[in-house]
Amino acid sequence: MDRETYNDPDISTAELVNRDTFERLQAKKRFKKVIRCINYVLLSIVLCFCFVIICMAAFLKIEHIEVTGNNRYTSDEIVQASGISVGQNLYAIDKKEARRFITLEYPYINEVIIRRTLPSTLTFKIGEEDPKYYTEIFGEYFILSQSLRILERTKEFDENNTSLVLIKLPTAKKAIVGSAMEFDKELTFEYISEFIDKVENNSMASRLTEIDISNKYNIYVNCEDRFKIYLGDNTDTDMKLTFAGLMIDNFEPDQRGTVDAHDITVGSVILEG
Repeated sequence: MDRETYNDPDISTAELVNRDTFERLQAKKRFKKVIRCINYVLLSIVLCFCFVIICMAAFLKIEHIEVTGNNRYTSDEIVQASGISVGQNLYAIDKKEARRFITLEYPYINEVIIRRTLPSTLTFKIGEEDPKYYTEIFGEYFILSQSLRILERTKEFDENNTSLVLIKLPTAKKAIVGSAMEFDKELTFEYISEFIDKVENNSMASRLTEIDISNKYNIYVNCEDRFKIYLGDNTDTDMKLTFAGLMIDNFEPDQRGTVDAHDITVGSVILEG
């Protein structure tokens, strides 16, 4: 109630009380009306959401499953391993679990991207790792990727007929197919990974047939099964390899020996025989 009405001498106290009560009732009615409108809006949103969910459950079924990027495994094998099948709801699948199932079943797969395409298509985009190295642990052979992820474990392996590079590693703590190698010392994996990256980026990489990094201060590599190259530690690896390659190229293809490239200012070569 405004001040002028309240101070008007011609209006009795009873009238003032009645007007005040009336205005309060009107205010309550307006408030209730606003709350009612808000409730209607919220209810409409919930109903729309439920309608969408029901439509998705009823109509968005998987009718097509596509697999791309796979070379080593068939599309049917990958789909079966995922646990997903035609007829399931497109949005009810667990993509994280499907990825885990696939990489657990097929270790050469290191990446799985799952995409939904409305109205009814599911696509698996597969990333596979290539075998790069092999190593021996207690009479068993482990096939490794460049990232030192174990791709395969076998007791039978032809060391004389392979395109893989033999890599001699420090004592392993864990060697589980589908996982990266783990070593006794915490910094060992990082040290080896850094060294391998340097080697792979060097022009000598394709000529190496063996890497011995079992002792990080006495690293050796073998070039074309002809020259054993001593690199010392992991410092200046790129320059050491390039320097060793230049020295080796000065010799005949049938010559063999040992190259000391740990200090590029005083490199030396000792030939056999």
